Amino acid sequence: MPLLSVVVPFYNVEAYLEQCLVSLRDQLLQDIEVVLVDDGSPDGSLAIAERFVAADPRFRLVRQDNAGLGPARNTGVAHATGRYLAFVDSDDVVPPRAYTALVGTLEQTGSDLAGGNAYRFSADRGVYQSWTHADPFAETVLRTTLDRTVILTKDRMAWNKVYRRSFWDEHGLAFPAIKYEDYPVTLRAYLEASSVDVLADHVYFWRDRESGDSITQQVADLGNARERFESARMVLDVLAHHDANSAVRQAVQGYFVHVDLVSLCLAMVAVPPADRPAVEGMAVELARLLPASAGADATHIARLLHRSLLAGDLPLARSLARWRLGGGGRALATEFARRPRPAALPLLAGAVVRSGLRQNPLGSRLLRATLQDARWDGDRLLLTVRARIRGSFAGRVRASASAGGLPVTVEAVRPAGHAVLVDLTVGGLDHLEAPAALHLTLRAGPLRWAGPVTFDAQASTPGIHRVGDHWVDLVEGEDGLQLTRVADPVVVRASAEGSRFTLRPATGSGMPAVVQRPAPTPDLPLDLDGTTEATTLVAGDPPDDPVTGSSQRPVLLADGRPVRLTGAPATVRAGADELSLTRDTAGGLVLRRARRLRDAGTPAG
Repeated sequence: MPLLSVVVPFYNVEAYLEQCLVSLRDQLLQDIEVVLVDDGSPDGSLAIAERFVAADPRFRLVRQDNAGLGPARNTGVAHATGRYLAFVDSDDVVPPRAYTALVGTLEQTGSDLAGGNAYRFSADRGVYQSWTHADPFAETVLRTTLDRTVILTKDRMAWNKVYRRSFWDEHGLAFPAIKYEDYPVTLRAYLEASSVDVLADHVYFWRDRESGDSITQQVADLGNARERFESARMVLDVLAHHDANSAVRQAVQGYFVHVDLVSLCLAMVAVPPADRPAVEGMAVELARLLPASAGADATHIARLLHRSLLAGDLPLARSLARWRLGGGGRALATEFARRPRPAALPLLAGAVVRSGLRQNPLGSRLLRATLQDARWDGDRLLLTVRARIRGSFAGRVRASASAGGLPVTVEAVRPAGHAVLVDLTVGGLDHLEAPAALHLTLRAGPLRWAGPVTFDAQASTPGIHRVGDHWVDLVEGEDGLQLTRVADPVVVRASAEGSRFTLRPATGSGMPAVVQRPAPTPDLPLDLDGTTEATTLVAGDPPDDPVTGSSQRPVLLADGRPVRLTGAPATVRAGADELSLTRDTAGGLVLRRARRLRDAGTPAG
């Protein structure tokens, strides 16, 4: 009996299946079986699956006529023999420590299921946080329940979890034969579990298909709308038959207003004309299944759509949906002008303002500003900040900035497409006592934008620097970038030659340090006053991100204190990887690993 069974149905995923199966083959938890279910796939997916089965005895293949994802998962469960159960969609990717973490916590706590955070990824956008998983998995919470952790109602998916098989069988869980099969099962599992483990670790990479053919992208398809509606009815039925508290009920209903009702409204105007009456009927019925008070935390536009459907005002709902799909605001304004609905006008105004299509010119707009570059010039800090702003304003923008009580000078403002680059100089750092947050304000005529400056993922940071008799670092605080004074730091300089890193202490003498690595990979000692072969620092430690080949490991002293870097980072090439001793956004020294761009791509099987 394997410890974990992973069920992977596949259908028409020849372009993606190999990358998925490689990620399962390379799991650090080796005591697994992978049950591949061929759901009558007409393409070359079967040949890929057979190759993995022939090469690795942990892979098994089951074949059936096409029945859909839900029934294919149920077939996989029937053939699975593990103590724990997991599901993977065949176009997605699982990071190497996912099942070590999920199964490990269930072994420790005895909970019925464990779930973790998820990334999305695509060729165009790279890897980014899944918005629907960001809040439910913001922090690790063990042995909780849905009643205590209501935010889990936003987590609809089956695949970012491991279930105890005895729990699955005892409660008779099974997937319905519809496209949106996850949520009826996931909600039941959360409601019926004696306890649940919630991990902030990212345990899944959810593909955003570039072809646009995933079920969640098929807004113009009547069948897709019908099955979304059917899934919603199943979930509400699950809710009606369970003793959930009022907070859970309101959260589920509100999420349907926020997501599913909006999707059905978009389908009302996106499907072919002959299909529109059917979709409109489903949208109205779902709206009526949800209380008028539902969706207090939903967007303005979602609440307005709900209200219009409850009132039977389909023309208004259609106008809102067309506007939501990218139509102009003029048609929407015309629709409201001909309908005397003064009670809805504030809600409409809020929807328009929050969407960014129209904003009050007398108020201050939120500025999105990110650090592009930073460097020390003696005791002064020179910064370049990129601020997003409409192109028509970029040539006539004035800027000002603040950083606590420190003197900040604007050196230049330069247009850069739909943004401006602002060069700043921060002085007076020899008098820095309390952390000083950096804020930027832009003005163009009567318009004003203001907000904190944040880190850009690609920005270079200058590292900790001695100013007078103390050390100053530029780090990420709660409200964005801040300059902070650091007491008694352990500081090193880094350099690289060939495939070796050399570290030299800038304060004190070399102290014992480690490259901290997640279980089950052990920590590695690192000499802070000597030379180290770079490849030894990643030996036996696969990257956390199998899509980009990246990972980041903190360098800590033996007592857990961070090590800080002054001067430039050091980078070496090691095979297909680029390894850097650099800084994280908190100023700590880290070992960063990334796949070299010319070697990036789908891993070979």
